[in-house]
Parts: sequence; C-alpha cells; structure tokens
Amino acid sequence: MSATLDGNVGLCGLGRVNIVVRFFTPNTQTEVMKACAPTDADGDFTIYGITPGIYDVGVKTDNSLSILKQDEEFTDEETTEINFGDLKRGDLNADDFIDGSDYGPMGDNWNAWGDCIGYSGDWLIPQCPSPPPAGGACYGYVIS
Repeated sequence: MSATLDGNVGLCGLGRVNIVVRFFTPNTQTEVMKACAPTDADGDFTIYGITPGIYDVGVKTDNSLSILKQDEEFTDEETTEINFGDLKRGDLNADDFIDGSDYGPMGDNWNAWGDCIGYSGDWLIPQCPSPPPAGGACYGYVIS
C-alpha cells in the first residue's frame, strides 16, 4: 500500500535542485517519513512509496526556507498533487532562518523564517547531494 506525491515549487532562478520532503503527523512536530527528489526545470518532482494517511508536508532545498502544507491526504494507489509555491532563497546554513550567518547573497528575504520553523530534525539528507546526480538511488522514494 502506497501513495504518490506530484509536487511543484517555484524555483526563483534556482534551476534543477533537490527537494527534501518531510511528512509530519498533522499539527505536531512528529516526523513520520522523509524523502528527497530532484526537480525538473519547471519545479516539478515526484515522491513514491508514501504510506496512505493525512500529513502536514514540508519541502525545503539546501538553501531555501521551508514551505509547509497542512492536512494533505494521501490515498492508496492514488496521486496527490500539491503546489507548494515559491521557494525563498537564502538559508545557507539550513537552520530555516535567514539571518547574519547567511549574510550577503540573499538580501531580498532578509530576516525571514520558513513555514516549518520549530519542526525538529535535519532537513538535509546526506544521500541526496545538490546538485542531484543522474539516477541517484534514493531520489523520489521515501527513505525514512
């Protein structure tokens, strides 16, 4: 039993990047699953192997703020489509906050928090480096 996520993010000039996707029990900080996938040039990505259920779903790249969509339903053998909106660039140290430690290249989003701030856990997945290599083993599948 598994569901699929077809997602989209606005890349704001980033080009093809890796998206880390975290699935949380709704209205909690409890992470249930984590996955990673490369986007195409339009910001589209797909995650397979999702356990059916209702989740808060967060996305982030290695240098953007996170975006959270709440109460998304995933049904067995069906595809859920989510447009997460535009990624805000500038979180160069992956703490989901743009501050002095990220100073310099990302002035437009200065002093901004990601939607998932306060959600514990590591947004970065070592097996999914950026930029994504062709045919990476974990890409597009739930890995935890």
